[in-house]
Amino acid sequence: MKTLTDSFTAPKYFLAFFGISLFSIIFSLFTPIWVQNLVAIVGILSFGILHGANDLKIIAKKTRQKEGATGFKFFVLYIGVVLLGIVLFFFIPKIALLSFVLVSCYHFGEQHWSGRSLDRLNPFMFYFSYGAIVFFSLFTFQYEQSAEIILQITGLTLTFQFFWIGLAVSFLAFLLCLILSKKNLTHYLLELGLLVVLAFLFSNASLLFGFGLYFVLWHSIPSLNSQLKYIYKASTRNSLLQYLKAAALYWILALAGMLLFYYFASVPEDQYLSIFFSFLAAITFPHAVVMGLMFHSKDSNEE
Repeated sequence: MKTLTDSFTAPKYFLAFFGISLFSIIFSLFTPIWVQNLVAIVGILSFGILHGANDLKIIAKKTRQKEGATGFKFFVLYIGVVLLGIVLFFFIPKIALLSFVLVSCYHFGEQHWSGRSLDRLNPFMFYFSYGAIVFFSLFTFQYEQSAEIILQITGLTLTFQFFWIGLAVSFLAFLLCLILSKKNLTHYLLELGLLVVLAFLFSNASLLFGFGLYFVLWHSIPSLNSQLKYIYKASTRNSLLQYLKAAALYWILALAGMLLFYYFASVPEDQYLSIFFSFLAAITFPHAVVMGLMFHSKDSNEE
């Protein structure tokens, strides 16, 4: 029975993560905003960044390349794409932010539903509509702060109706996909229940905590497990240690780069979140492409 991603096929994992999500709602009701944000930042900077820190290993396996000079070229190219993303946010932020949201909608949906049969469905529509629900739910239930961050990044003021309509359209598209599938209805009902829980969380928690909970618990950790199985053929303690060793350099560079920027750029306090999300967006672009290649590779499909 597959109720989550290919990384978490046993029902007990879904129930455990579902329970943590329910507890997080209670946690958000009785803790101050700064505590919620601190927990979210720790999670994002650890599991969140870590889950994208080993993309070069995935590229090497996908292209059947050996490590060494070729690996260094991939590293330089990958860092170049990240830097390009940062430049885009400085010079054409409207297009950069829109691209980030569109790419992330598909990327989140692809990770969450990877490994499950979608014979009767259009994978692109299904993945994208699911990810769009997550984003539009967050933007809708955290409208004021979301709109403020978007204004700081792009200079655009988006209305509440825009987010609400986006949520309604993406949800209807997702429901249509479920109806057309005509199978696994029990699993889909569980996932619809999860979306309801996430909506309650987003409406009660801070923007950063709500995003961080989904990003770490429902995206990054399953992604880490998928990558361990793809790269090392097993998700074990030993494979995790190998993963951490291989990912250390990129992980440290990402954290150091962000901290140095905050230190030397003298970022105003009210723009901390907008810069933080821009940083996440910049490192998301190449990662989403790499994960898409992984999920469509023969090795991944055979697992």
